[in-house]
Amino acid sequence: MKLSGFNKVIIYLTTSDVFTWGLTLVLTSIAGLYLSTKIGGDTVQIVGIGTGVASFARALFQIPIGIFLDRFRKDKDDILVLFLGNFLMGFPYILFPLIKNEYLYYALQAILGTGAALNLVSWRKLFAKNLDKGKEGLEYASYDTVMSISIGIFGIASGIIANQGQQYFDAVMWIIGLIIISSGIWPLLLFTIPNRKK
Repeated sequence: MKLSGFNKVIIYLTTSDVFTWGLTLVLTSIAGLYLSTKIGGDTVQIVGIGTGVASFARALFQIPIGIFLDRFRKDKDDILVLFLGNFLMGFPYILFPLIKNEYLYYALQAILGTGAALNLVSWRKLFAKNLDKGKEGLEYASYDTVMSISIGIFGIASGIIANQGQQYFDAVMWIIGLIIISSGIWPLLLFTIPNRKK
Protein backbone atom coordinates (compact mmCIF):
# COMPACT_ATOMS: atom_id res chain seq x y z
CA MET A 1 0.00 0.00 0.00
CA LYS A 2 3.04 2.26 0.38
CA LEU A 3 5.14 3.76 -2.41
CA SER A 4 8.40 5.22 -1.08
CA GLY A 5 6.67 5.97 2.20
CA PHE A 6 3.51 7.32 0.58
CA ASN A 7 0.07 5.78 0.50
CA LYS A 8 -0.59 4.56 -3.08
CA VAL A 9 -4.36 4.90 -2.71
CA ILE A 10 -3.97 8.55 -1.71
CA ILE A 11 -1.53 9.11 -4.60
CA TYR A 12 -3.93 7.62 -7.18
CA LEU A 13 -6.93 9.52 -5.83
CA THR A 14 -4.98 12.78 -5.73
CA THR A 15 -3.82 12.27 -9.31
CA SER A 16 -7.38 11.56 -10.37
CA ASP A 17 -8.53 14.81 -8.78
CA VAL A 18 -5.71 16.82 -10.33
CA PHE A 19 -6.96 15.87 -13.79
CA THR A 20 -10.67 16.24 -12.99
CA TRP A 21 -11.21 19.06 -10.52
CA GLY A 22 -7.92 20.78 -11.28
CA LEU A 23 -8.92 21.18 -14.92
CA THR A 24 -12.61 21.76 -14.18
CA LEU A 25 -11.83 24.68 -11.87
CA VAL A 26 -9.64 26.26 -14.55
CA LEU A 27 -12.36 25.91 -17.18
CA THR A 28 -14.99 27.33 -14.84
CA SER A 29 -12.93 30.50 -14.52
CA ILE A 30 -12.74 31.03 -18.30
CA ALA A 31 -16.20 29.70 -19.26
CA GLY A 32 -17.71 33.18 -19.53
CA LEU A 33 -15.03 34.34 -21.96
CA TYR A 34 -15.41 31.17 -23.99
CA LEU A 35 -19.20 31.40 -24.22
CA SER A 36 -19.06 35.07 -25.18
CA THR A 37 -17.33 33.97 -28.39
CA LYS A 38 -19.94 31.26 -28.98
CA ILE A 39 -23.23 32.84 -27.95
CA GLY A 40 -22.57 36.52 -27.32
CA GLY A 41 -25.33 38.57 -25.76
CA ASP A 42 -26.28 37.77 -22.18
CA THR A 43 -23.21 35.65 -21.45
CA VAL A 44 -22.95 36.60 -17.79
CA GLN A 45 -26.58 35.63 -17.19
CA ILE A 46 -26.20 32.40 -19.17
CA VAL A 47 -23.09 31.37 -17.21
CA GLY A 48 -24.89 32.17 -13.96
CA ILE A 49 -27.87 30.02 -14.91
CA GLY A 50 -25.57 27.25 -16.16
CA THR A 51 -23.72 27.29 -12.84
CA GLY A 52 -27.08 26.99 -11.09
CA VAL A 53 -28.10 24.05 -13.30
CA ALA A 54 -24.85 22.20 -12.52
CA SER A 55 -25.20 22.89 -8.79
CA PHE A 56 -28.84 21.78 -8.65
CA ALA A 57 -28.01 18.55 -10.54
CA ARG A 58 -25.18 17.90 -8.11
CA ALA A 59 -27.42 18.59 -5.11
CA LEU A 60 -30.19 16.39 -6.49
CA PHE A 61 -28.04 13.29 -6.89
CA GLN A 62 -25.47 13.41 -4.07
CA ILE A 63 -27.62 12.01 -1.24
CA PRO A 64 -29.12 9.15 -3.32
CA ILE A 65 -25.61 8.27 -4.53
CA GLY A 66 -24.32 8.31 -0.95
CA ILE A 67 -27.15 6.04 0.21
CA PHE A 68 -26.49 3.69 -2.73
CA LEU A 69 -22.76 3.48 -2.04
CA ASP A 70 -23.27 2.87 1.68
CA ARG A 71 -25.26 -0.29 0.90
CA PHE A 72 -22.12 -2.07 -0.26
CA ARG A 73 -19.45 -3.04 2.24
CA LYS A 74 -16.55 -3.28 -0.20
CA ASP A 75 -15.18 -0.51 -2.39
CA LYS A 76 -15.70 -1.91 -5.90
CA ASP A 77 -18.86 0.17 -6.32
CA ASP A 78 -17.08 3.31 -5.08
CA ILE A 79 -14.30 2.86 -7.63
CA LEU A 80 -16.67 2.22 -10.55
CA VAL A 81 -18.91 5.16 -9.61
CA LEU A 82 -15.82 7.39 -9.42
CA PHE A 83 -14.79 6.21 -12.89
CA LEU A 84 -18.26 7.03 -14.24
CA GLY A 85 -18.24 10.41 -12.52
CA ASN A 86 -14.93 11.34 -14.16
CA PHE A 87 -16.31 10.36 -17.55
CA LEU A 88 -19.43 12.49 -17.11
CA MET A 89 -17.36 15.45 -15.92
CA GLY A 90 -15.15 15.36 -19.02
CA PHE A 91 -17.73 14.52 -21.69
CA PRO A 92 -19.47 17.95 -21.74
CA TYR A 93 -16.21 19.77 -22.49
CA ILE A 94 -15.71 17.71 -25.65
CA LEU A 95 -19.07 19.06 -26.85
CA PHE A 96 -18.44 22.67 -25.78
CA PRO A 97 -17.12 23.63 -29.25
CA LEU A 98 -20.56 22.69 -30.65
CA ILE A 99 -22.44 25.18 -28.46
CA LYS A 100 -24.52 27.60 -30.51
CA ASN A 101 -27.13 28.53 -27.91
CA GLU A 102 -27.62 28.50 -24.18
CA TYR A 103 -29.85 25.39 -24.16
CA LEU A 104 -27.06 22.99 -25.14
CA TYR A 105 -24.87 24.69 -22.55
CA TYR A 106 -27.49 24.12 -19.85
CA ALA A 107 -27.84 20.43 -20.84
CA LEU A 108 -24.07 19.96 -20.70
CA GLN A 109 -23.97 21.66 -17.30
CA ALA A 110 -26.61 19.22 -16.03
CA ILE A 111 -24.42 16.31 -17.16
CA LEU A 112 -21.40 17.95 -15.54
CA GLY A 113 -23.28 18.40 -12.26
CA THR A 114 -24.39 14.77 -12.28
CA GLY A 115 -20.82 13.65 -12.91
CA ALA A 116 -19.60 15.89 -10.09
CA ALA A 117 -22.08 14.25 -7.70
CA LEU A 118 -20.86 10.77 -8.65
CA ASN A 119 -17.25 11.89 -8.38
CA LEU A 120 -17.41 13.72 -5.07
CA VAL A 121 -19.33 11.17 -3.04
CA SER A 122 -17.27 8.18 -4.16
CA TRP A 123 -13.90 10.01 -4.10
CA ARG A 124 -14.41 11.39 -0.59
CA LYS A 125 -15.49 8.00 0.71
CA LEU A 126 -12.43 6.26 -0.75
CA PHE A 127 -10.03 9.00 0.37
CA ALA A 128 -11.33 9.14 3.95
CA LYS A 129 -11.33 5.35 4.28
CA ASN A 130 -7.69 5.07 3.19
CA LEU A 131 -6.08 7.88 5.18
CA ASP A 132 -3.23 6.67 7.37
CA LYS A 133 -3.98 7.05 11.06
CA GLY A 134 -1.84 9.79 12.56
CA LYS A 135 -0.99 11.21 9.12
CA GLU A 136 -4.40 12.65 8.17
CA GLY A 137 -3.21 16.26 8.35
CA LEU A 138 -0.14 15.58 6.22
CA GLU A 139 -2.10 13.63 3.60
CA TYR A 140 -4.85 16.27 3.32
CA ALA A 141 -2.21 19.04 3.18
CA SER A 142 -0.22 17.17 0.53
CA TYR A 143 -3.39 16.73 -1.53
CA ASP A 144 -4.25 20.43 -1.32
CA THR A 145 -0.68 21.48 -2.15
CA VAL A 146 -0.57 19.29 -5.25
CA MET A 147 -4.00 20.56 -6.33
CA SER A 148 -3.03 24.23 -5.87
CA ILE A 149 0.18 23.87 -7.87
CA SER A 150 -1.63 21.93 -10.61
CA ILE A 151 -4.44 24.48 -10.91
CA GLY A 152 -1.83 27.24 -11.18
CA ILE A 153 0.03 25.45 -13.97
CA PHE A 154 -3.17 24.48 -15.82
CA GLY A 155 -4.54 28.01 -15.53
CA ILE A 156 -1.44 29.63 -16.97
CA ALA A 157 -1.12 27.09 -19.81
CA SER A 158 -4.82 27.18 -20.72
CA GLY A 159 -4.90 30.98 -20.74
CA ILE A 160 -1.84 31.30 -22.96
CA ILE A 161 -3.05 28.68 -25.46
CA ALA A 162 -6.68 29.86 -25.56
CA ASN A 163 -5.54 33.46 -26.10
CA GLN A 164 -4.08 32.48 -29.49
CA GLY A 165 -7.52 32.42 -31.12
CA GLN A 166 -10.93 30.73 -31.27
CA GLN A 167 -9.70 27.48 -32.79
CA TYR A 168 -7.16 27.16 -29.97
CA PHE A 169 -9.88 27.94 -27.43
CA ASP A 170 -11.96 25.10 -28.89
CA ALA A 171 -8.94 22.81 -28.83
CA VAL A 172 -8.31 23.60 -25.15
CA MET A 173 -11.90 22.62 -24.28
CA TRP A 174 -11.78 19.43 -26.33
CA ILE A 175 -8.37 18.30 -25.07
CA ILE A 176 -9.23 19.06 -21.44
CA GLY A 177 -12.46 17.06 -21.84
CA LEU A 178 -10.43 14.06 -23.04
CA ILE A 179 -7.94 14.42 -20.20
CA ILE A 180 -10.74 14.53 -17.61
CA ILE A 181 -12.31 11.40 -19.11
CA SER A 182 -8.95 9.61 -19.13
CA SER A 183 -8.45 10.51 -15.46
CA GLY A 184 -10.89 7.69 -14.76
CA ILE A 185 -7.93 5.34 -15.24
CA TRP A 186 -6.49 6.38 -11.86
CA PRO A 187 -9.41 5.09 -9.76
CA LEU A 188 -9.34 1.83 -11.73
CA LEU A 189 -5.70 1.39 -10.70
CA LEU A 190 -6.93 1.02 -7.12
CA PHE A 191 -7.93 -2.53 -8.06
CA THR A 192 -4.19 -3.28 -8.38
CA ILE A 193 -3.65 -2.54 -4.65
CA PRO A 194 -4.70 -5.78 -2.92
CA ASN A 195 -4.24 -4.53 0.64
CA ARG A 196 -6.13 -1.24 0.29
CA LYS A 197 -8.78 -0.53 2.91
CA LYS A 198 -11.84 -1.91 1.21
